[in-house]
Amino acid sequence: MLNTSHEKQIIHFLHIGKTGGSAIRSVLENNSETTQYTIKTHGHATAIKNIPKGEKIIFFLRDPISRFISGFYSRKRKGQPRYNIEWRPLEKEIFSTFETPNELALSLNDSNSTHHSLALESMDYIQHLRHYNNWYGDFNYFNSRLEDIFFIGFQESLDKDFKQLKEKLLLDEKLDLPRDDIGAHRNPIGLDKHLDEDAKEALVKHYKNDIKFYNMCKNLALKN
Repeated sequence: MLNTSHEKQIIHFLHIGKTGGSAIRSVLENNSETTQYTIKTHGHATAIKNIPKGEKIIFFLRDPISRFISGFYSRKRKGQPRYNIEWRPLEKEIFSTFETPNELALSLNDSNSTHHSLALESMDYIQHLRHYNNWYGDFNYFNSRLEDIFFIGFQESLDKDFKQLKEKLLLDEKLDLPRDDIGAHRNPIGLDKHLDEDAKEALVKHYKNDIKFYNMCKNLALKN
């Protein structure tokens, strides 16, 4: 919080998984002090409610269905190559049962499927598949914190948004995002990202409020 004319404004970067956050965070961690701002970066567990009112917030989002696919494969490969976090017992069951995101989503859609309960449990158990409201709370609370939102970016326009963020933060314009798979924590090419229509339908239903939040933030970003 900015208390005197001599103190810098504190800005927090919230890291929502599979939104391009690893790349952004790596740059901000190495450039945490600017002429006007002190930037604090956080892990996946930090939500808007954890940030004091009056201190500014940056976060990035991604289309919820695209994020679901990316999150599924990220955890399936145990976070490699950037990390190597072993599966917990339930995750071992999940990835032994569902080979692709499509298979999980189809079971999510079919209440008669023998794997329907496991599919439902997967959506909350795997961090990268969880709802965005884990970070923003609810719509009323988010709206009450709008004055604290410094910048919202999107994975789909990561380079363009990062350029805008650098300008707002008064960072060196020559700074660039990591381009390697490890630095960017990027999925490898060649993964099966196909979704059947029933799978898409299930995900649109499951992520209804996430899609609403994503679109709302798109509109907010356009206004700024």
